[in-house]
Amino acid sequence: MRDDFQLETRHKLVPAWLLSVAVHVVLLICISFLAVGTGDSSSQEEAARPVGIVLARKAAEAEREYFDESSEEEADQDSQTQSSANNDPAQSQIAASVPESLVLSEFALPSSTNDPLVGVTTIDTPKLTVSNSRPKLPGIDESAIIADAQAKLLAANARGPTTELGIFGSETAVGGSFVFLIDRSQSMGGGGLGVLKDAEVELARVLKGLDSKHRFQVGVYHHKSVYLQRRELLPATDANKALVPDFLGTKAAFGSTLHGPALISALSLEPDVIFLLTDGGEPTLKVHEVRGIAKLAMPRTAIHCIQFGSGPLQDSGSFLARLAAATGGEYGYVDVNQRRK
Repeated sequence: MRDDFQLETRHKLVPAWLLSVAVHVVLLICISFLAVGTGDSSSQEEAARPVGIVLARKAAEAEREYFDESSEEEADQDSQTQSSANNDPAQSQIAASVPESLVLSEFALPSSTNDPLVGVTTIDTPKLTVSNSRPKLPGIDESAIIADAQAKLLAANARGPTTELGIFGSETAVGGSFVFLIDRSQSMGGGGLGVLKDAEVELARVLKGLDSKHRFQVGVYHHKSVYLQRRELLPATDANKALVPDFLGTKAAFGSTLHGPALISALSLEPDVIFLLTDGGEPTLKVHEVRGIAKLAMPRTAIHCIQFGSGPLQDSGSFLARLAAATGGEYGYVDVNQRRK
């Protein structure tokens, strides 16, 4: 009986032991899970914790003072937040707390109305004053300048001794220098009107009225101009006058006529009077050409135009009449048939 009881008891103890082991295993597993959870939270808390540098300063009484960066940064952030929240009151508090030695006293900037600096002299700049819409410079004698300019103008326009001349029965012209410009185209020669020979005789008579104080020049032209001796005004000496017959006697009449270039060339000599001797043949001067020549001639030179023809005058409004009127000269017509009777 006893053996049976012991065997039954053994069979009952085995399950209890196993049950105890199982309970402990379960408890260990639960404890391990709890340990893992608490370890993660502590590691996270440590990771979020700020890290700083602690400075230690040794005091006089062998005590150390510790300075934590984190505390200083938090203090700075708090002060910045407070200053931004209360801007105007903070400025007044800061201004009140600044030492008087650092406060600048009020001062005035220099202006243009202040007195000049000591030792610096001022310079008066010239100012223009307007009188009768004309500026005047101070310190300059304007009347003297005007008088000098007028004297120069009179000297430039001085003509010297003057005389009166007329040619081929024309109106007399007054001046001190004369240019006799003769058309030598074919129609003016021996095969035409024969004016060149008549001009040689007429000039010999007219030039006697000039003396050495006067100046003259004789030019002939067709498509180009040729002058006595050289292209300039010559003194009216006996020697220069004696050159005229030979000059005209050696110039044959031929070719076409260009009135405009010949007149412009004669005007470049700046004489007082030009006697233009021509039959007015083609090509004639257009209206704009007459205006251009008159503009060059005025106000110094008067152009007297003598037109030659055979028979009565056919056109009283020729370009020669307009040219003479535009320059203050006279226009005349010569009928060679009546002249030679």
